[in-house]
Amino acid sequence: MATNNGKDSESLYEAHIEAQGGFVYRLEDLFDAASKRLVTGRKASDFIVTLKGETIYTEIKSIEDKDSFAFSSIRPEQFRVATRVTRAGGKYQFVLHFKAFNKWCLVPAQVILQHDKKSLKLKDVEKYQFELIS
Repeated sequence: MATNNGKDSESLYEAHIEAQGGFVYRLEDLFDAASKRLVTGRKASDFIVTLKGETIYTEIKSIEDKDSFAFSSIRPEQFRVATRVTRAGGKYQFVLHFKAFNKWCLVPAQVILQHDKKSLKLKDVEKYQFELIS
């Protein structure tokens, strides 16, 4: 079985935004840089997305074979940036792709930042579920 590096989920979400006339700016991560033999540092999110006049930092999380999202998969820099962006009045969101169920949830960063546990169950974020457009 292939390792889940999240790239398929990122590509699907990118096509979803572009199908709606949005703009997606991809921030290179370690996987992208390694394929180009580059060095990269910390990154704020996978994408900066502009859609319908709003610009939003967007982190895609691809979740394999389970119905919960562990916050341990969020890098410390992403927590820091999400906190600072939202405190400044900006938008930061996590797009959770529960691959086993092919469910997509667009979760505002505040939900994760203010959650008192170390994970979210699918049932807790189903109200943020959306259908992909491609």
